[in-house]
Amino acid sequence: MIESGGRAAPGRRRDEDAEGGPPPPGQMPLVMAALAVGVLLMALQLWLLTVALELYLSGDGGRVWQLALVSGAIFAGGLAMLAVLRRRPRVRRAARSGDIP
Repeated sequence: MIESGGRAAPGRRRDEDAEGGPPPPGQMPLVMAALAVGVLLMALQLWLLTVALELYLSGDGGRVWQLALVSGAIFAGGLAMLAVLRRRPRVRRAARSGDIP
């Protein structure tokens, strides 16, 4: 919570007020690339919906199922992008001379 003066309320840190916070350093290009791919996937799905509706209205409804499968594959690609964005990199610590491998 932020007071009227723009300062954080006592007992709370400013980063607790942020919902997700910024991504870790070096991950912003990955986030932007995933956003661009997501927008392209949505545009392609909208185009597929338009083509499927046109085929259905012209009486060629049997080919609509093929478009539905392609749209499902695109949806799975979008879910894969979400999985990539939620993955956190593992940080390895340097081994000390006394540590056992």
